[in-house]
Amino acid sequence: MRNRALLFTLLLVPMAIAQQTSQYTQYVFNMFAINPAVAGSKDCIDVRMGFRKQWMDFPGAPTTGWATVHGSIRPKGKSFRANRHGVGAFVEADQAGPLGYTSLSLAYAYHMQLNRDYFMSMGLYAGIRQEKLDIGQVTVLDNNDPALAFNGGVLLFPDITPGIQIYNKTFWAGLSIQQALGNDMGDIGLESRLARQFLLTTGKRFRIDKQLSVVPSTLLKIAPGAPMAMDLNVMLEYKRMLGLGFSYRNQDAIAAMVKLPFLKIFTLGYSYDLTTSALRHAGANTHEIILAIYPCPAEDPQKAIVRCPIFD
Repeated sequence: MRNRALLFTLLLVPMAIAQQTSQYTQYVFNMFAINPAVAGSKDCIDVRMGFRKQWMDFPGAPTTGWATVHGSIRPKGKSFRANRHGVGAFVEADQAGPLGYTSLSLAYAYHMQLNRDYFMSMGLYAGIRQEKLDIGQVTVLDNNDPALAFNGGVLLFPDITPGIQIYNKTFWAGLSIQQALGNDMGDIGLESRLARQFLLTTGKRFRIDKQLSVVPSTLLKIAPGAPMAMDLNVMLEYKRMLGLGFSYRNQDAIAAMVKLPFLKIFTLGYSYDLTTSALRHAGANTHEIILAIYPCPAEDPQKAIVRCPIFD
């Protein structure tokens, strides 16, 4: 078991350097977590909580928990076409073997109308991030290794994520830059740094009939020194509520997704990833669950915020 844990640590460190951020299969249902420009995209407060257990039965596999809340600030009685402000917050905790982090960020976004049908929003996350290394889980030959001697295994630093998106009632395209400061992580390991992560997402709703629609989408992740990660999702939706979907992540996994509303103000999202990479030999599949709460009252359509597919 000790040798297996050591092997996992050796494998994990290169992956952590390459990716360094959390992975979400249901990114469309969880867009605010990856792009602050989504803040203020609904008529009322939007709360979402999630948990992801990656690579089940694999020792020290990544586990992520998070919560988001955001809402809009706009003059009463004004049409959705008026420019508006959005604010929100995002907290996340991620643990992968001996490595982990906790982050807390506040968000601001400004939405503006480009023409009759299209809107643009620009947003920013600003907060703090705490990196942790549990030295007790690391097997080393030299206990005095300077790469492990830092602040009792904890490092705290500022973090920002800018984002922008263009959208209308059926289409969206967005870009965000995670870890934009590229903070120096010299106190964790030697000559290490958080790499900037460029996330590009786009999708469109195609209506089949009055009740059925299909929403294909993609998410591209680009980071220096790492191969591009690509998610391809497609979701079939009934009355813009109940959804069944499929996802493909290049060289990593395929996944099934379901989105189910209940009790008027709740929606539950669940995905199951079937690992296709070499990790599958360890029984390394993934569960992800998201609970969304948005108690939006009925409102005059002429005064409601535009309903883009990613806002549902």
